[in-house]
Amino acid sequence: MVAKAGDSITYRQSSTANGDTPFTVRYDFSAGLYQGRAAVVGTVTVNGVSAATAGVGTVYLDPVTGLALAEDAPVGGANDTLTTYDPPDWEQRLTQAGIQGGSSGKIAVTATVTGKSVTDGFAALGGATALVIKYEFDIARDANETVSTPAGSFANACKYRVDFALKDFQVQGPAASNPLLSTMLPLLRDAFVVPTKVTLWTSDQVPFMLPKAVTQTTLPAPTGLVTTTQELTQLVKAPR
Repeated sequence: MVAKAGDSITYRQSSTANGDTPFTVRYDFSAGLYQGRAAVVGTVTVNGVSAATAGVGTVYLDPVTGLALAEDAPVGGANDTLTTYDPPDWEQRLTQAGIQGGSSGKIAVTATVTGKSVTDGFAALGGATALVIKYEFDIARDANETVSTPAGSFANACKYRVDFALKDFQVQGPAASNPLLSTMLPLLRDAFVVPTKVTLWTSDQVPFMLPKAVTQTTLPAPTGLVTTTQELTQLVKAPR
């Protein structure tokens, strides 16, 4: 379901990691613009932690297709850093790739991060214009089922199991030619290469968000396996 102005979606995220604080994120959608074109803008309100800790920012969606056009990074000042995706509809493709129950498929996704935080972060090496991160998602679809959340139960939800892996990590700009970068790249890659398995459910009754997702991440010892659960707690839909 495509998000539209007047929709409001709230989800809760909790984790088994020691010291992690449960938090909620609410997206309130309104009509707006992205780079001069019409967009549905999802403004974020976070409770329990900061927006930076939650890792969320304002989202810009195509008003017709619902495709994600971009997302503001929740760091520094407003609109400090921007992440764009190729393909821009990767989230939709992830769960609407024509994968039938019992089947599997793969999707390649490239994330490009630009802005002041990127430039400043590599200033000592001459500066950078972008970080380019390439992922591959391995998707398996299970039989449809009813998924229950605090916001209600959603019948006939599509269930997917997803493994994802980092395929490439690039720094673009003057820093790319600095010999010191080669010593930093392994550490940068390691920050993005964490074995991760996600079980998620989708429903055409919910715009933009998933009703529920469970992520299992294997971190270095002594932490080990961490399970993160994200589930819908409140859903308000504008008339359609």
